Amino acid sequence: MKLRIAPSPTGQLHIGNARTALFNWLYAKANNGTFLVRIDDTDTERSTKEFENDIISNLKWLGLDWDEGIEIGGPHGDYRQSLRFNRYQEIAESLLLQGKAYEDQGAIRFKVPNSGSIKFNDLVRGEMSFNLTDVEDFVILRSDKSPTYHLASTLDDVDYGITIIARGEDILSSTPKHILLMQALDAELPVFCHLPLLFGPDGKKLSKRHGDTSVAAFKEKGVLKDAMLNYLCLLGWSPGNDIEKFNLDLAIEKFDFNDVLPNSAIFDDKKLLWLNGLYIRSQQSDDFTKSAINKLTQTLDRELFDEELIRLKIILPSVQERIETLNDIKDQVLFLLDEPFNVNNEDWESVNSSEAQHYLTQIRSLFIDLDNFTPESIDRIMRTSIESLGIKTKIGFQAARVAVTGTKISPPLFESIYALGKEGTIARLAQRIENL
Repeated sequence: MKLRIAPSPTGQLHIGNARTALFNWLYAKANNGTFLVRIDDTDTERSTKEFENDIISNLKWLGLDWDEGIEIGGPHGDYRQSLRFNRYQEIAESLLLQGKAYEDQGAIRFKVPNSGSIKFNDLVRGEMSFNLTDVEDFVILRSDKSPTYHLASTLDDVDYGITIIARGEDILSSTPKHILLMQALDAELPVFCHLPLLFGPDGKKLSKRHGDTSVAAFKEKGVLKDAMLNYLCLLGWSPGNDIEKFNLDLAIEKFDFNDVLPNSAIFDDKKLLWLNGLYIRSQQSDDFTKSAINKLTQTLDRELFDEELIRLKIILPSVQERIETLNDIKDQVLFLLDEPFNVNNEDWESVNSSEAQHYLTQIRSLFIDLDNFTPESIDRIMRTSIESLGIKTKIGFQAARVAVTGTKISPPLFESIYALGKEGTIARLAQRIENL
């Protein structure tokens, strides 16, 4: 059993192509088959090395390793269509000589029979039938001697011994042409499987109007690999029992093309981010801390100082419970880093008042005299000050939060103050107390 993914390097690895690659990979793993990756780069004008690198690197990031194909090699050369033009021309000329094709304005067209039908069983859609009267004679070699998709893709599948072709349903209408070509080449027909297309939440075909559509974009957003794989699995398939969060081992155990739903799958990035949040919260604390520090180092483009690391390790357990992506970390912890500290003026104006000023003045004075600066002592001082001044908790706590962290949205207040430390807290309160 051999399956393949054949991306064209005319753009970044699309979510839909990643889902197709994943389903092929799962089926190969589940059945001890071979998974092959080739590059369909016959569109020489639009194909670029940059896009090829993006496709390969993101397949690797997802962990979709392949047994044969681009970069790792195998018995069929470099697995790049641009290096096989002589082979495509040879077959086109052979079909021409056999009377199975004819010349048309310098191009070569495949001659489709005038009657009959093409029937095959699709693993997702069941029995399919196409009347040949509805299939036009189609170009296999252009006048410039470059192959069309129909010839290049089909011949590659034949030459590479692909036994199951699983691809998007947008290719379904072309499948009769590919079967005709395979029959003309006396090749054994593979099993076909046409996967549902991805749609946005509005019910329209997924496109850039729905936002990001590449794997790289979600990777940059801080989506975890395991969360992305899990969500891609759910686009047209599930392991059953209403399970939404599961690992690849379960997916390999349960996956079958016959269980993929034929109707369009909805790609909802909100659900992806929700699932990503579940994965972040389920990480071991040490693993999350390592990921967070790596992300901050990358974002800030510098190594973190020892003092910063001490502060971060205090607050990161609380941050882990609050975020959906790794990119959310910076805004949560920026107040603890040796970066310019800025207070959101709109947030401050909404919490500043005479009562807030009295509260900040009192807790600052008490913090100065505090010998044991712990979350418990911070909690005690801040709550007793609320009671002694007779103000609402929200008034005091929100003012303190903005003064210390710069924003209304931050990790838990007492832990934030403790992580910042006594001296830093006293200094920031001073900056917000108007009569100091």
